[in-house]
Amino acid sequence: MTAPTADRAECWFTAAHPDPSQLAIEWQQHPRWTAQFPAGRMRDAIAMPQALADDVVEVLGSLLVDQHTPILADLRNRRVYFFTDPGQGGIWVGQDVWTLSTGTWLTAPHPLNGPYDCPTVWRRRPHQNHGPLAVSDLRMALRLVYPAYRRRIGSPQWLTSSGGIL
Repeated sequence: MTAPTADRAECWFTAAHPDPSQLAIEWQQHPRWTAQFPAGRMRDAIAMPQALADDVVEVLGSLLVDQHTPILADLRNRRVYFFTDPGQGGIWVGQDVWTLSTGTWLTAPHPLNGPYDCPTVWRRRPHQNHGPLAVSDLRMALRLVYPAYRRRIGSPQWLTSSGGIL
């Protein structure tokens, strides 16, 4: 990534931080540090298991021409986070997909210089020019892949009162 692109990626992330200028200074001095940022301030995060997210990413890549929304992956817990506009969460039902919103914090590495020992990595780095993923696009992708995912993990009842994607 070039310097201007790096600045845009950093701006995308720092804008969500409670003290963007302080975070920018810290990352300038320590580019391998992680930072915490609040979900629900600039964007919500939709969390799901990595196996389900892999299918969602594939569908989104096939259906959407310009797909540059950032994706954060937690390698230790095998979860993936998609970012949406704040306040759009709460539409997921079931145990596999949930919303992180106000009151929840995420740990993320610098968009370009992630730490060597952090289990959280950018699967797709943020860019200032590209906003969060549209909830309607994520919902559509989940509707397409969720039945097969539930079958793979051994739970074919995916549209029951106890869970599913609505």
